[in-house]
Amino acid sequence: MLFKNLSFLLFIFIFSCSNYRSNNQEQSPRIKSLTKLIIPKKNEKLNLNDSISIKINPKYDSIIINEISIIYNKDTIAKSNTNDITLKLNIFKSVGKHRITVVSFLDNDKKEVHYSSLMIYPTEVPQKLKYMIKNIYPHDPDAYTQGLTFDGKRFFESTGRRGFSTLREVEIKSGKIINQVNLDKKYFGEGITVYKEKIYQLTWESNLCFIYDKNTMEKIDEFSYAHEGWGITTFNDELVISDGSENIYFINANNYKFSRQIQVYDNSGLIKNINELENVNGKIFANIYGKEEIIIFSPITGIVESTINLKGIFNKKNYNKKLDVLNGVAYNSVEKKLFVTGKWWPSLFEIEIIN
Repeated sequence: MLFKNLSFLLFIFIFSCSNYRSNNQEQSPRIKSLTKLIIPKKNEKLNLNDSISIKINPKYDSIIINEISIIYNKDTIAKSNTNDITLKLNIFKSVGKHRITVVSFLDNDKKEVHYSSLMIYPTEVPQKLKYMIKNIYPHDPDAYTQGLTFDGKRFFESTGRRGFSTLREVEIKSGKIINQVNLDKKYFGEGITVYKEKIYQLTWESNLCFIYDKNTMEKIDEFSYAHEGWGITTFNDELVISDGSENIYFINANNYKFSRQIQVYDNSGLIKNINELENVNGKIFANIYGKEEIIIFSPITGIVESTINLKGIFNKKNYNKKLDVLNGVAYNSVEKKLFVTGKWWPSLFEIEIIN
């Protein structure tokens, strides 16, 4: 009799526990997540003008979501006391891949964290600009050109290759070198720019930017950065640096601290091999390494707005000496003139955009 009573009690206990689990949908201890993130698909092309829905759904009826928030670059950019948020994408300000963190706060004093990325593209196709050659000037055929820039009417050039890297001031019309600084053979010179009373010259893989007095061309300082150095220009009070990828880095020109970053995209996707940079009236002109092409993009959004196809600007058929790729773009803001050349090219071209 005792055995039967114990069996009956055991049956009631098991049935009750089973029924409790069924009613409350308790999860297995192996299930780590109590919620599911609902967001646009990974490869979905979004636009800065879009608004999207981001939702956190509970996996069980017993789970109550009190609040969700979205974090971007350590800042909370949106918050809701429901389980969904409508997010305006113009909060990101720029195109490209943006990684966000979605945090859900649950009724049991727990929180769950989901990570995702949003791909934001431009919608407009870049305008194709045409140009005409205004003048052709001699250029040192031994100059492995990495960067060109103006300060007023003064023209500066940076050349590369270890053991041959230089910073030089050049007379435009004759190609004559007025003054030259030779870099240590361990450095590979890259892009240059001028900000206030200083010239800034990047190095390729040494993660160093050399700083010179623009009047004496004497080296006075340097700072380091965490990526390769390819091209450099200025935008307001920032140094703008490329590293051969789609990424553009902005560094405070007064304290040399990193301030922000954008990615350069056209309507088809990211633009790689961004090289020499030049600020022309608030837009960034950039050489694409390996192509005879200049892209023009916004330093705010990263959107490619225009392109200039320079293919064939230099007639290589009549030139038997060594040549490398198009590289070097400079704008004389005083005379409103635009110049381009290439590595080991014997000519410097003054061009005018005609549309």
